[in-house]
Amino acid sequence: MKRSFGKKVAFGFSVLSYAGSIAAMVLFAFVFPQRGAADPVAASLLATIFFLASCGVVLYFISQPPRYELQPWDQGQ
Repeated sequence: MKRSFGKKVAFGFSVLSYAGSIAAMVLFAFVFPQRGAADPVAASLLATIFFLASCGVVLYFISQPPRYELQPWDQGQ
């Protein structure tokens, strides 16, 4: 089965979320050695990494095509 339009949009946002998470990781790698763990910017970047990665995982699973075709609800009544 194929992905519907909404599932394709969710997959696109999943990819964007992963890309944002990777960009935040790169930025964190530059900020953390200079400022340390107690700096609010470093802590915010770490929170951003976890948030975007978890959003990417959820959006990826939402974007999966259905495993089987669903029957109409009003059939059989």
